[in-house]
Amino acid sequence: MRASALRDRFLDDGYHLPVRVLSVAQAEAYRRRFEAFDESPRAAAMPDIHNDVYLFKPHLILKWADDLVHEPGVIDAAVSVLGDDILCWSAGLFRKAPHSQSYVSWHQDAVYYGLSPVDRVVRVWIALTPATMANGTMEFARGAHRLGLRPHRPADAADNLLTKGETAEIDIDRFERVPVELAAGEASMHHLHLPHASGANGTAEPRINLVVTYIAPVVSQAYGEDSAMLVRGEDRHGQFTLDPRPTRDFTPDAAAAHARAMRLRRQVFAAAAADNDRRERTA
Repeated sequence: MRASALRDRFLDDGYHLPVRVLSVAQAEAYRRRFEAFDESPRAAAMPDIHNDVYLFKPHLILKWADDLVHEPGVIDAAVSVLGDDILCWSAGLFRKAPHSQSYVSWHQDAVYYGLSPVDRVVRVWIALTPATMANGTMEFARGAHRLGLRPHRPADAADNLLTKGETAEIDIDRFERVPVELAAGEASMHHLHLPHASGANGTAEPRINLVVTYIAPVVSQAYGEDSAMLVRGEDRHGQFTLDPRPTRDFTPDAAAAHARAMRLRRQVFAAAAADNDRRERTA
């Protein structure tokens, strides 16, 4: 499919899948690199490894995650939607354990991101293991991104992986629900306003994926200073402080860059959460 046709379909449906971004062997190698760290004494010593390392910018401090963010096939997928100049705004590592009851409620990623214009942002969700309905993969609500950003209300649910259990005020039953089933090394791409959710893992194997948020340099942050990493082309706009690449895991320079980026990200999320609260009160 031509890049222009793919972008048109992406903007019409709110997603595109599947895209082969890694070979099966590459996906397995990245999985092994993740598991080697995840089972290491350093990882075990961290009080909250999910929120402190995995959730927002692991590629600033883990060399394998940085390598994956820069994989040509992964960036090519982003280029097909955004054009030749690409920044990595964030990445997130998700491991849904075997027989985990954890799930994610229907939500839109844009609620806490502050990025605009959203049509110049893409989330590339890379499967390092097969992703199936049985092991808790995502579902998309086809075309529901055209509703724009909706208020999100918190829900009290212990197994919901979202921080506040936030759920978008959208009648999901109005839309076709599309299962995001991927082989290892395949990816899906979705729009920041596309509602999506995921279920429990009913299998004996983990579901492991890295999701990367790529942006075109024209994108800006509504809530003040923020950072991103140039991964291809040029940044002619200077909207973001540029994150450096790590040379090894947890070097002092990498740890400092990661801490600085996380401080900025938390400020953005706090301001965006306040905006969502205002939308909720006036909805």
